[in-house]
Amino acid sequence: MKILLVSDSHGRSDLLYKAYDLEKPDMVIHLGDLEDLKADVEKRLGSPKTPCVFIKGNCDYRSQGDLRNQSVFSLHGHRFYCTHGHLEHVNYGLDRLVYYAEDQRCDIAIYGHTHVPYDGFIDGSFGGPKVHVLNPGSIALPRGGSSRSYMIMNLKDSGAYDVELKLLQ
Repeated sequence: MKILLVSDSHGRSDLLYKAYDLEKPDMVIHLGDLEDLKADVEKRLGSPKTPCVFIKGNCDYRSQGDLRNQSVFSLHGHRFYCTHGHLEHVNYGLDRLVYYAEDQRCDIAIYGHTHVPYDGFIDGSFGGPKVHVLNPGSIALPRGGSSRSYMIMNLKDSGAYDVELKLLQ
């Protein structure tokens, strides 16, 4: 299963569509600050073509009613905690994000908000197992010297997976 992880498109759905067309994923996870109407984007990407998860970011005013702050789900033996990150205060560290992911029994936490890519394993609270923490950066407005980016997660039925950061030209 090929999953497109993207965040912070800020109204530039054309860039999201470009990544989608390049990758042809089996699933899309958008981690907030879409700033377009979810229904319009979902019509292009979503059911029945490709399942999509859309998260509400701090700039998603137009889609308030149909976006969630977090999404928790299981795929191939992993539990995913997806959030934009502003409510977990990720600008000040990832401890709260990891705590919330652990609270939901998730081993993978994916966030956006900072516009800076991140891929690392963080020790769980109170000696718990490590949580794989991912941020695809921003597909539209990168910060911190990064480039426009997204991530591809290849997840096998066995639960094995790899993650690759990709730059969008």
